[in-house]
Amino acid sequence: MSAFVVTRQQRRSVIGLATAVLLAVVVVMNVTDRSTASQSEQALPDIAFERFDGDMASLAEFEGRPLVINFWASWCPACVAELPEFEAAHLEYADEVTFVGIANADIRQAADRLAESVGLTYTLGDDPDGDMFRELGLFAMPSTIFVTADGEIHEVFGGQLDERALTERIDDLIGAS
Repeated sequence: MSAFVVTRQQRRSVIGLATAVLLAVVVVMNVTDRSTASQSEQALPDIAFERFDGDMASLAEFEGRPLVINFWASWCPACVAELPEFEAAHLEYADEVTFVGIANADIRQAADRLAESVGLTYTLGDDPDGDMFRELGLFAMPSTIFVTADGEIHEVFGGQLDERALTERIDDLIGAS
């Protein structure tokens, strides 16, 4: 009769493998967790928020032009990865589309540092407790809402957007406005 003995190294390997599998599942869920509201457009609720400059703002202030609202956080690797794409798109579409970035459930100083390091130049707001995020029915990080010029939600996208996917959606939004 032989005894089954697991060494400390084997136990660490199993834990490492389990951690890697769990991480892969989370990444796949983040990449594939996308929802669109294209089929049933609804009005964007008028929610107030504090801008990074300390002034108060309201989503209704942005009606009249297509609007891209991106929820991000410094603790979210996919958010950090896509922020330069949003800044580039903001610069490319500045005459046609308004961009608003909302730091979701983030430490303000960390969000400020990230925004500064990326060089974000569009309107930035703070949602410190995630209330706005929940009120809009969002669940994935990052999340982006594409809003027509008349204030209707055209699409909600949960997950990271690369340059191509972002510009395709913006072009579609402009065409819908």
